[in-house]
Amino acid sequence: MPLTGYNAAPFQVRLEGGSYGFFRGDMSGGAVQGKFDEFGAIGFRAREGFREHSREDTEILFADLGYKFNDQVENRFYLTLDRTNRNLPGGLTKSEMEDDPSQANPLAIAQDWNKELSNVRLADKLSIRTEEIEFDVGAYWFHHDIENRGFFSPDFREGIEQFYSDNFGGTLNFVSHHELFGRRNILTIGLSPQYEIEPTQNYENIFGHTGATTARGIGSSINVPAYLEDQLYVTPRLSILAGAQAIFAERHFQDEFFSDEAGNQSNRQNFWGFNPKLGAIYEINRQTQAFMNVSRSWQPPSLDNLVDFDEGPNSSVVYTPLSPQHAWTIEVGTRGEYSRFQWELSLYRSWFRNELLEVNDAFGNDIGTRNVPRTNHQGIEASLEVELLRDILVPKQSNRAGDRLSLDQSYTLNDFHFDQNAVYGDNRLPGIPVHVYEAQLLYQSPSGFYAGPNLQCNLSRYPVDEANTLFADGCVLLGFRAGFRRTSGFSVFIDCRNLINQRYAASIDVIADARTNRIPKFFIQATGAPFTVEFPGLVNVPVRFSGNPISSSCL
Repeated sequence: MPLTGYNAAPFQVRLEGGSYGFFRGDMSGGAVQGKFDEFGAIGFRAREGFREHSREDTEILFADLGYKFNDQVENRFYLTLDRTNRNLPGGLTKSEMEDDPSQANPLAIAQDWNKELSNVRLADKLSIRTEEIEFDVGAYWFHHDIENRGFFSPDFREGIEQFYSDNFGGTLNFVSHHELFGRRNILTIGLSPQYEIEPTQNYENIFGHTGATTARGIGSSINVPAYLEDQLYVTPRLSILAGAQAIFAERHFQDEFFSDEAGNQSNRQNFWGFNPKLGAIYEINRQTQAFMNVSRSWQPPSLDNLVDFDEGPNSSVVYTPLSPQHAWTIEVGTRGEYSRFQWELSLYRSWFRNELLEVNDAFGNDIGTRNVPRTNHQGIEASLEVELLRDILVPKQSNRAGDRLSLDQSYTLNDFHFDQNAVYGDNRLPGIPVHVYEAQLLYQSPSGFYAGPNLQCNLSRYPVDEANTLFADGCVLLGFRAGFRRTSGFSVFIDCRNLINQRYAASIDVIADARTNRIPKFFIQATGAPFTVEFPGLVNVPVRFSGNPISSSCL
């Protein structure tokens, strides 16, 4: 639930500190004054990073001002400001990661690879709530400013990218709870148009400084999705959902820096999409549901997909026309609780056509997006929480629960493949872990104390390249958390991660074929610290202390 002046603490401070120079501080507060309410927050995050040349600093400011006309109508104004300065250590080869995961790519230091981002967001929303209807109308402006200093060489002249974008949009959403044919019915209608303009300029990277211009242009995009959905309860327990979404999209790029080789790369594409869906929800009882749905998805290419740098000594910006990706998806599942068990389970399969897949070069640079004719995605998403024991040391009382020991588990299967591809056959899609398992055994006392171990596992290796010739290894991360929280708001905890000193790639850059790259540096954000511990301090209540290593999972 978003924090407002009505549900936020009048004053709250949160401090976190941890390994690798990690520090986070947040201060927030809310109040109600007559028909007005306000909530504000400021925050700062900093870390030196586990790897060389990976320092990051972030500042955030958020404000929410609301005005309640009456119990049914309110208006809210939002302001968000944030800035991030992030050094980029670059990718490592698999052997470099295994030998010394803390090192940076030498070129990242020499050319000062870095990303600076600043954002401003203004939004306003009017909401009406009655027993029969819900109505929201809003508008927003989002300004994004970025400078990205990356790899540059005579064979790849992208170097430094500077651009800003202005995004204007609106939302219109109406929900009716009026009965239909004497039965409970929920009708949803909406529209969310959006327009973005994005001037961009690229330069050579001369040891961290801007050199000669290599590309310049202005991109713009329009998205106008409209949607309708109806959920009719044909019986008190069974509801049928039917809906559709219609989308118009436009992409336009105006080239302002012609190269002799590529010429004028200006282009414009228009796209139309239609996505129907049909589903059903059966409420077995008040706590348990079973559901299924069939739906179509459709996604047009973004400007980033369409406009890229080609490689070579005369590399320049290139506009590559692409088709929208679309897919049909079937999903079945259940969610609910019984006795000491709570669960969610869903199984799905998607048949994709013209999937948009991005490919990077050996240095992690995005060198293009292309349509893949046929791919299949199928998988399982499951979670299970079991209360193993209760009233172990502290028995239940009339006004207070006893202590408990619980086991929380989640499992994800990602089985994504090419489908009879002319080059890659039925290979796995790269960069996607196949089996992911997480578990936490937690003891909780009514006094506020809690403690327990946790486990994060990537249970199998997965490919880095589309040719499936190079693989990221699986890993098992063991952690331990303990803390103390009071209902008054004070809390403190310690978080230890990667206790068995695993070395793993937290993320990778996907490439086409590892055998064709001269220097296959795809494994990035590697971490191998034996443990991470965060120590508490003392500030005004309520207080939280936590930690954050460079990565908290195998992914």
